[in-house]
Amino acid sequence: MKQKRLLVSGILAVGFALAGTQANAQQLIIKGMYGMKAGTMAPPGLYAGMFGDFTWADELKTPNGDTIHGPKLNEEIFGPLVMYVSNFKILDANYAAVVGIPFANFRLDLPRLHDFSGSTGIALSQLYVIPFSLGWHIKDPLPLSPGGADIIFHYAFYAPTGRYTVLHTPNGPTTDPTNTSLGMWCNELAARLTAFFDKDKAWHGSAALFYDINSKKQDLNWTTGNPFTFMGGLGRDYGGSDSLFSGWVGVTGYGQWQVTSTTGADAPLAMRENKTTIYGVGPEFTTLKGALTIRYFWEYGGKFSTQGPGLYVQFAMPLPF
Repeated sequence: MKQKRLLVSGILAVGFALAGTQANAQQLIIKGMYGMKAGTMAPPGLYAGMFGDFTWADELKTPNGDTIHGPKLNEEIFGPLVMYVSNFKILDANYAAVVGIPFANFRLDLPRLHDFSGSTGIALSQLYVIPFSLGWHIKDPLPLSPGGADIIFHYAFYAPTGRYTVLHTPNGPTTDPTNTSLGMWCNELAARLTAFFDKDKAWHGSAALFYDINSKKQDLNWTTGNPFTFMGGLGRDYGGSDSLFSGWVGVTGYGQWQVTSTTGADAPLAMRENKTTIYGVGPEFTTLKGALTIRYFWEYGGKFSTQGPGLYVQFAMPLPF
């Protein structure tokens, strides 16, 4: 019963990875794409869903963390995704795969607040694929986790689909600010954990670690530095297993640190000389037996980044298969 209520946390949390439009979206991974039950894989089956991501950045954070206020930058993304969880097991773990097709109004290559969304229109963004994911359900009690734990390891990649144009200016080549693609491949490795703090698995905490490896941008001598990202959540289930309006509620958050330098003669000097840091925290509410999840974040502690709140909504359902 409990497992059936987890289907969104294992499916459409993945949808956040498609967004990549959080305020300092020099990176493709989106901060906050996972929260509570980040390490729990859905039961075997075929699933389909939609997600929506909305951010409203109105602060530009300097490399020293000082704040410059400016016009609000509204970013939007949405799209479908499909996930398949197999009964086939590797090392006693279920195998799963995900494909997502996001659409966006634009993608940020560097921190700015100027809003081009009124003239760009929605277009395809970067295809997101998890071709290999393994999920374990550990039922035996563990230290600090009497209800057991769930663990997921995955490899993902982002393909450079979508609108991408290089502009040739008097100051040299650069990316078009209305692009919906960052024009680069990205490989991602992730480890995710959900720990259950009581035998009924009502109370739980999660932690997820991600390392993304960016390639050089197409047609430019510019490689964005790699980020290390933490995401997690803490909360409790509510409602009976037979109640439609059951789910979980709690607090979720993230931190992201750019750990390697941006390189290449075409990358802006400020990006080559500085690295991005950002944090976010907010509530998470999941209902409809895990089918609908809503997360809201307030960002803080930014350095060389834009900063502002964000809203994430996701919905998923199993398909007959």
